[in-house]
Amino acid sequence: MRRRGYKLDVFGYNMLLDALAKADMVVQAEKVFADMKLRHCEPDVFTYTILIRMKGKIGKSDECLSLFQVMLTKGYTLNLITYNTMIEVLAKNHMVDKAILLFSKMIENDCRPNEFTYSVILNVLVVVGRLDRLDEVMEISKKYMNKSIYSYLVKTLINLGHVSEAHSVFCKMWNYHDSGSRDAFVSMLESLCNAGKTSEALDFLSKVGEKGLMADTVMYNMVFTALGKSKQVADIYNLYEQMKSEGPSPDIFTYNILIASFGRLGLANDASKIFKEMENSDCKPDVVTYNSLINCCGKNGDLDDAHMRFKEMQHKGLCPDVVTYSTLIECFGKSNKVDIACKLFDEMLEDGCWPNIVTYNILLGCLEKCGKTTEAFKLYAKLKEQGLTPDSMTYAVLDRLQSASCRTVRVPYLKEIASC
Repeated sequence: MRRRGYKLDVFGYNMLLDALAKADMVVQAEKVFADMKLRHCEPDVFTYTILIRMKGKIGKSDECLSLFQVMLTKGYTLNLITYNTMIEVLAKNHMVDKAILLFSKMIENDCRPNEFTYSVILNVLVVVGRLDRLDEVMEISKKYMNKSIYSYLVKTLINLGHVSEAHSVFCKMWNYHDSGSRDAFVSMLESLCNAGKTSEALDFLSKVGEKGLMADTVMYNMVFTALGKSKQVADIYNLYEQMKSEGPSPDIFTYNILIASFGRLGLANDASKIFKEMENSDCKPDVVTYNSLINCCGKNGDLDDAHMRFKEMQHKGLCPDVVTYSTLIECFGKSNKVDIACKLFDEMLEDGCWPNIVTYNILLGCLEKCGKTTEAFKLYAKLKEQGLTPDSMTYAVLDRLQSASCRTVRVPYLKEIASC
């Protein structure tokens, strides 16, 4: 370019520096920067930001601070990218005090931080174990703290496993803003449910309307799931009645969660009651619904009802899946009706529904229980033919079969295990 009489301006130099920095060509970039100053082309904010990012990437925080100081001395107006770049360098080197100080200067200079700014500071606070300073960060930037930022902090803290701190941030948002953030509310509710804090989750859900939010099926379903896992039947019914009276209307997931919860507890009558309400609503039962009902019947030993539900779903045009067949096979197998269990397994294959390792393990366990050693080993051979990988449960069953068997199959079987 120079041979043809062209002269690089600051924009041209910045493009060249940026390309070299991205390619990690530090020495070449430094030469270009030196040439830039030699030819009296005044670097701008973008020039220094590029250099700070490049040097910060290789851990030269002192040089980054020197470059940043040059900008301040020259009176440059710093932008968001420059502040974020420098804060990221400081955070990378665990220089928490300097990162927060620079953050405060950023706010003083009316430069609005974005989610990236907060994410960099939050991450370094977590890494160095100083989340206690998060309140300080929020106080410094309170004029810019909005629902979006609060929501981001809540969700990020939850994802990082800091539920208590997330709850503290959420409470600040809830107290300082006239309207709430649905995203933050859902994230906080989900964390309470996942932690098994059902009383807190119920109380939390009851306050959803205080900030203009509306409880929806997603929120209710989260709490129903938590209550089901905690076996809190009375609370499930109370919340269900509240949902029906105040809205929103239960959806298919609500009904399936309730039926599955009652099914796991062996409450067949309660599950059937919810099922009837579902049929009378706009939501129609699906395969998941019937799987839960069949499981419930099986737990209560009501095999006739379980089989009836199986036929009913087929009559309604629903195709049984691997869970349906596996559940039924387990129901009959545990009741020592292994012939019917095997018949269902064959029917499963005929219908083009391929069993998984869980299905095989269930049926292998049934055959072992009934002393059908030969049939069990034949089933194991079929498992291998299908290309499935045996798991620890498979081998545990086979080991028990081997121990109880007088057949001369132990040596080849052990060789096969060793080769897996």
